[in-house]
Amino acid sequence: MKRRAFVHACLVGGLALACKKPAAEERCKHCGMKIDPGSAWTAKLVLADGTLVPFDTPRCAFTSWRSGKTPAKDLRVQEYYDRTWREAGEVTFMIGGDVLGPMGPDLVPVATPLKLKFIQDHGADRGVSADEVTPEVLASIK
Repeated sequence: MKRRAFVHACLVGGLALACKKPAAEERCKHCGMKIDPGSAWTAKLVLADGTLVPFDTPRCAFTSWRSGKTPAKDLRVQEYYDRTWREAGEVTFMIGGDVLGPMGPDLVPVATPLKLKFIQDHGADRGVSADEVTPEVLASIK
């Protein structure tokens, strides 16, 4: 009898777990693309209260920020060569070349001392600071 109760409890528990909803996926607040937690392209806008708002790429984060849709005080990105999280002011955003984001051409965050290496390695056209990323610059990335 105990065995039957145990098997029944296991079956009911297994069924309950199978019916459970999966955890909510994070989505880019600009384009809606699913954010891969392991992606080196993930960027996060820092709001005034310290809340981090995730985006799938630096380009989406800047587009949302510069359009006024997401009022932020800073941007955090992963540096291209060492994948460490950096504040936007610590990197140069490279434009052009052979490095593409998950949605095509993007702003590639590179530690400022390494921008010439990136140009040599990947043929980038130019680099801009976070302050220089305007709606016009974003529109020119193709």
